[in-house]
Amino acid sequence: MEKEVISSRQFTIITFLLSIGTAILIIPSSIASSSKQDAWIAASIGVVLSLLVVKLFVTLGDQTPTLNFIEANEKLLGRFFGKITVVGFLSLTLFAGGELLYFIGAFMKTEVMPETPTMAFALLFIIIIMYATYLGIENFARSAEILFPMFVLIFIFFVVSITPQIKFENIQPIMEASKTSILYSIIRFVSVFSFSLVMLLMIYPASVNVQQSSKKGFYIGMLLGGFVLVTLITLSILVLGPANTASRTFPSYALAQRISIGNFLQRIEIIMAFMWIVSIFIRTFMYFYTTVVGIAQIMKLKDHRPLILPMGIIMVGLSQIVHPDIVHSNIYNDEIWPIYAFVCTILLPILLLIVAVIRNRKSQGNSTEMGHADSNQGQMTDASNAVSNQGNQTKPDNMDSNQENQTKPDNMNSNQENQAIPDNKDSHQENQAKPATMDSNQDNQTNDANTDSTQDNQAKPDNTVSNQEKTDNPVSTKDNQDKSAMSNSSQVTQPEAGNATSKQDDQAPPDKTSSDKKNLE
Repeated sequence: MEKEVISSRQFTIITFLLSIGTAILIIPSSIASSSKQDAWIAASIGVVLSLLVVKLFVTLGDQTPTLNFIEANEKLLGRFFGKITVVGFLSLTLFAGGELLYFIGAFMKTEVMPETPTMAFALLFIIIIMYATYLGIENFARSAEILFPMFVLIFIFFVVSITPQIKFENIQPIMEASKTSILYSIIRFVSVFSFSLVMLLMIYPASVNVQQSSKKGFYIGMLLGGFVLVTLITLSILVLGPANTASRTFPSYALAQRISIGNFLQRIEIIMAFMWIVSIFIRTFMYFYTTVVGIAQIMKLKDHRPLILPMGIIMVGLSQIVHPDIVHSNIYNDEIWPIYAFVCTILLPILLLIVAVIRNRKSQGNSTEMGHADSNQGQMTDASNAVSNQGNQTKPDNMDSNQENQTKPDNMNSNQENQAIPDNKDSHQENQAKPATMDSNQDNQTNDANTDSTQDNQAKPDNTVSNQEKTDNPVSTKDNQDKSAMSNSSQVTQPEAGNATSKQDDQAPPDKTSSDKKNLE
């Protein structure tokens, strides 16, 4: 299946809406029941601590930049242990996705349509989730990009409309709750708010086009989502009071029911519910998408789409049995979910990060050793090349000498011609009268030069010296004849290779000597 890529801006929006999720519905009452009016303090501390959680996810993503979270498990922990951890992680996503469908059905049945069964809401919602999963992460990111400005506008209108009903005495006295209650509230807030951000490792950084910008978007989206939740918790306490907030199942919806502008604009809480539906849609999609893609990768399927329909049906059925009632849901979210989510979303990434760091250090050490070995081999190669280059540099001199030696036979031929010049005029006339003999001598001289050029460094400079001496000292005709015969005999004995001897035997210097004798007579 072709790899899908989203922009860093879309990734930031997904992070923002995912961090809000179901927390916008259930977290105000959960932490207000233990921290009372100091719930906003616990939420603020939880947002700060969530920066560490995001730092963990970002660091793990940087260690495996081309893999999603499921692939990183199998690569770092091996096929066997990696699949075991993946199965445990996918059990969390499947169970959490069914629970979110339960929240949608419970919210709509309790607050909006009490006569409609929860199965209808869960079925309609899962159809949208399955269709978004079928279209892919790119289309989902575009839909989140469209829903984001609508969410922001409704939130701003919600805050501005409820602000006139704020009562600051509801938040006093500050810091009255015990440290244990604050700590317990922080754990609840972080478990619902930031633990679910591990789902983003399915698309970060492998499916984001600009990793550096997406890293900043991870932090920005989380901080913006934390700001929205802290604002909602603070407004719930300021308007409803800590006791009323803790007793409500969905206090943020009850807060929207208090909006009344001039006794004219009232009962607009269903419009406010659009924010919660959007945020739950984003989180449910991420749980469902992670489950489907994870199972497809475990089963080595190239395309995850055939699993969408069966997993959607399973998740709808799970939503009907995950919690028998709202009381069971509250106990689960307060006592079981923080531990369960901590193991799968915090301890598992920490384990993967430790293994990734150890493996990267080993690979860097091995690459360094290989680099040193390559450098040593390179130095040895450079040294051998330098020696061969020096040897090649001495060859041009030999080539020059060879060229000089090859040109010397021509000089020898010219010397031999000079030796044949007589002092009297009659010999000149006889030489002029015998052009055929001279032509044959020239042909023999040409053959002699060609034969000498085929021999590598066979011609000796002593011959040239002897020829030059013969040319400089023409004493008598008989001396010239004797010297010419000696030079011819030296040419025959000079070659060093055996094959050149047979070639020189075919040369014509003896004929030249006999022709010279005839000319002299």
